[in-house]
Amino acid sequence: GDAVGASANRRSRLHEIKLPTLIIHGTEDAILPFDHGQALANGIPNADLMTLEGVGHELPEELNDEVISRLVEHFNKA
Repeated sequence: GDAVGASANRRSRLHEIKLPTLIIHGTEDAILPFDHGQALANGIPNADLMTLEGVGHELPEELNDEVISRLVEHFNKA
């Protein structure tokens, strides 16, 4: 969290990212609130947002299979 706050805001440069991008973000993340993930998805051209409803900053083990499947799908598209 401290590193994020100490860094310059780069939101205006998100459009420069040209690689396929998958953002995985929990709706209950107390460290980086969900609107941060939404801003990334909106700012990066053609980005996909995987929303994890009710999930905080830590990925629950029971979601591993779902997240891994989505990552494999994402990498296979690239």
